[in-house]
This record gives sequence, C-alpha cells and structure tokens, in this order.
Amino acid sequence: MERITASLMHLERELTAHAQGAKQVFLRYNDTPTNLTQVAYGTFTKADYCELHSHPTMEECFFFLKGEGVYVVDDQQILLQHGVFVRIPAGVPHRLEATGDEPLEYVYFGIATD
Repeated sequence: MERITASLMHLERELTAHAQGAKQVFLRYNDTPTNLTQVAYGTFTKADYCELHSHPTMEECFFFLKGEGVYVVDDQQILLQHGVFVRIPAGVPHRLEATGDEPLEYVYFGIATD
C-alpha cells in the first residue's frame, strides 16, 4: 500500500541533496505513481546555503514556516520569512541561504516536469 500518512517524530533526519541543511522526507518519488519527486520538511541554519544550480526536469516549491533567509531565483532576490511561498520552474537557476539566528524552516515539494 502506498504511504498515506507520516509524522516528523518518526522520520529520520538526513542531509539535503546539496549536503547543506537537514530534511525529513514525507514522500519520495517511488512512494507515489504521480510526478511528485519529494515532499519534505527542511531546516537550514545560518551557516547553511545551497550553491547556485538548476534542475532541467524538476519544478520546486517551498513554503517557509520560520526563520529568515534569501532565495535568489534567476535574477530575483526573494526575502524569506514565515508565510512566504516560492516556486522555482524547471531549468531556472536558484540559490538558498539562511540569514537569521534561528533556523529557516520550510516545507518542500519537487515535481517532475517530463
């Protein structure tokens, strides 16, 4: 049976794909027959950042719950705080950095585009 529920208290923490910050994965691509590649809860501390990169065949969506940071998406700089949503289309360069003293917390969705 496909996973239909998950709890942070039962999910292991792991490094993000960019080896910065931590995540707990609710759903992975092989847990569902849809185009979702991942749904996760993530945290970045002030020392964490993600270098400029892009995903040619994946769109990403982030909803920020706590903390402060900056997301550079293409040529736009987006200030991050509670309640901010960011959508990154496939192929668009982007870079994430936590800037506040408390961890930057977010929910993440990856969606395959092909």
